Amino acid sequence: MPVAPIPVLPSTPAAGPFSCASDALTCVEITASASQAQASLPVTFGQPFKAGDWLPATQGLVAKVGSTTIPLQTDEISSHRDGSARFAVLSAQLANVQPGETRIINLYRGSKTSNTPNVPANPDWNLELEAKVYDGSGNVTGTFVAQPQAQLQNQIANGTGRRLSGPVASEYTVVAQFKNKATGAVHPHLTARLHTGLYDSGNRIRTDVVLENTRTFTSGPGNITYDLSIKRNGTVLHTQPKFTHNHHARWHKVLWTGGAQPTNRLRHHMPYFMASRITWNYDLSLKVPETVLAADAASLAKADTKPMGPAYIAPYFPSTGGRADIGPLPRWAALYLVTQDDRTRASLLANADAAGGIPVHYRDESTDQPLSIEKYPSVSVGYGSSTPTIPAATGSTIWDPDQSHQPSLAYIPYLITGDAFYQDEIMFWGSWNMAYGNPEYRNRGDGLVKWEQIRGQAWILRSISEAAHALPDNHAMKGLFRNVLAKNIDWFAANYVNNSSNSPLGAIEKPDEFGKTGPWQNDFVGIVFSRLAEAGEPKAKEVLDWFSKFNVGRLTNEANGFCAAQAPGYYWMIRDSSGKFITSWSALFSVNYPDINSAACSSMGVEGYPDDAAGYAAYIRAMLGAAANAGVANAASAYAKWKTMTPKMDAAFTTDPTWAIIPR
Repeated sequence: MPVAPIPVLPSTPAAGPFSCASDALTCVEITASASQAQASLPVTFGQPFKAGDWLPATQGLVAKVGSTTIPLQTDEISSHRDGSARFAVLSAQLANVQPGETRIINLYRGSKTSNTPNVPANPDWNLELEAKVYDGSGNVTGTFVAQPQAQLQNQIANGTGRRLSGPVASEYTVVAQFKNKATGAVHPHLTARLHTGLYDSGNRIRTDVVLENTRTFTSGPGNITYDLSIKRNGTVLHTQPKFTHNHHARWHKVLWTGGAQPTNRLRHHMPYFMASRITWNYDLSLKVPETVLAADAASLAKADTKPMGPAYIAPYFPSTGGRADIGPLPRWAALYLVTQDDRTRASLLANADAAGGIPVHYRDESTDQPLSIEKYPSVSVGYGSSTPTIPAATGSTIWDPDQSHQPSLAYIPYLITGDAFYQDEIMFWGSWNMAYGNPEYRNRGDGLVKWEQIRGQAWILRSISEAAHALPDNHAMKGLFRNVLAKNIDWFAANYVNNSSNSPLGAIEKPDEFGKTGPWQNDFVGIVFSRLAEAGEPKAKEVLDWFSKFNVGRLTNEANGFCAAQAPGYYWMIRDSSGKFITSWSALFSVNYPDINSAACSSMGVEGYPDDAAGYAAYIRAMLGAAANAGVANAASAYAKWKTMTPKMDAAFTTDPTWAIIPR
């Protein structure tokens, strides 16, 4: 059942579009807070690039405001297959920004340069974290303290654990243990990861304080109840009241010390963002009503966004019906992309933070990285025997995650912010998806998704591809995600494109029901493979073309006896009564719609909630738009046809653009 739409009332539009310099690659817009002037305004953000636009091996990147060049550094670069940048984390420095002032930072190719970061040997950081831990009866079992200053100094001296490095920002990931104040014993599971960004020559420090309960092989995993205080030089900066931290979960809090937190709004040039093909091409012409944005802000204010709270995410993943978190991207992510409104950004990041509380986070103690099926081909965190054994966790949570109903929760947040917390979140979800299934079913270290429901196969591949495409080239986990993605695409090519024992119409047979297919689940697979094809993944386009015989063909075979109005079917038979695959469109129609005469196609009403933004008819819109962008034959004309057959859907997309993927 589709998600109930929010009522649309007369509205005031969100912030409008802006333009880059005509000779720039792209740009971002920075608008300062109206409350204060800022002598120094550093900004760090993620930026995707079109293939071929910037070659980091031989070219630099230059930032200008007007004709003035400003400091810029580039980090965490992920490349397209041709060696050009796909994505990078950028840090720029603005000076003397007045209250409410807006500046456009234009980006250009330039000469490659090297920058020496200016980092003090002993920054005035001095954070201390104190956790008071309780047992199930509410009794204090110990007070644990983490003091990471000496470790930061050591990492600065040795150049280790550094993620960002340049004239604007140097960021170090400091992993700190909690030690019992009375005994000195290390807490076996609670760990602090502090992503420590030094700005303004280290005089101003941004610390993303991450509390993790994620260890994979340490005995006795379970929920931990504690309260927390974060201090600097003895002064309390933040307190977290007593709560229960889920097993295999994490949460975070960003703090600024040494100076005021920079206050600004950053907006990407979204037409270029979409043109980079880093995500699907959402309809930027949609005018989301002010009432929708206000309602979203009101909903967020009522949502549980405390550590371990669900925000908007459905805790019971297998729940059926239309949901705001299910789609190529969740509704809140699509709303942000088409509006870049501050309220939608708040929802986007709140739900990405909530994802940290879901017990899918397994960090390998020996590598300090998420669990790898390359290192442990026979490991399993879901079902089936696991080698090595993973200790069972104690304590219940509100969450019941599964793979067939999982949202994409951290990908867009990482792409717009470049934050390490969201980068790790992408990896944790990709790792969980690979390690969840029975090792025998997934072919152990190959991580094949063939064993899941069809929709689950789509969403697992989406998760793995997010990590494969977003992680920097030099990351220790990059090769794993790329290899598993490639092995899955190869499997699809071998078992569908080059396998005559499948449906000649291109339908995917349900693995659990002989002779049946779910057209809408086929659409999910088509949507994901369209992104893989646009990303240049080898063999992805030929796999997509095979699936598109069915996906697009449902709209283009009226002359062959199949009515397009019935394209959004729920489940169809794709074998005849003798168990053989149906070979013609007219036979497919007659088997599944025996009471309808295909000769009267033009008089039929469209199935699948054609007026709704989140029904089966909307899935087809997204599939066709994505397929057209990947170059599938007849997809663009089929999209135009389906658009005329679902005329009320465009207005519905202004309320919910989850499926509003359009041809480029």
